[in-house]
Amino acid sequence: MTEPLIDQDAWENIKSMTDSAFLAELIDVYLNDSPQLIEQMRAGIAAGDIEAVRRAAHSLKSNSASFGANRLANAARELEMIAKGGTLDGAGIRFEAVEAEFVQLLPELTELKNGC
Repeated sequence: MTEPLIDQDAWENIKSMTDSAFLAELIDVYLNDSPQLIEQMRAGIAAGDIEAVRRAAHSLKSNSASFGANRLANAARELEMIAKGGTLDGAGIRFEAVEAEFVQLLPELTELKNGC
């Protein structure tokens, strides 16, 4: 069975810790920041900038995990680990996985935001 895009337990936990208006604002920030982080990864891979890839992947990993977007967080972690190893070998394939997970996550996260 495929892991859900958003872990419901994690989502319920974050919902219980904040009010709906603030949660909607957090989602907006995530939806604004994530494409920038993805672009930083893309540019870093193209330029061979290992540190830029590592930083952007780390940020996306952490931000995604906070919403229970574990599939995206795991894909970003894998890219981060490649960069931490001092190389970008295999980073392109991992980046494609990150990007694909984000594209799949967008509608679900938007729906959750609308339900806040």
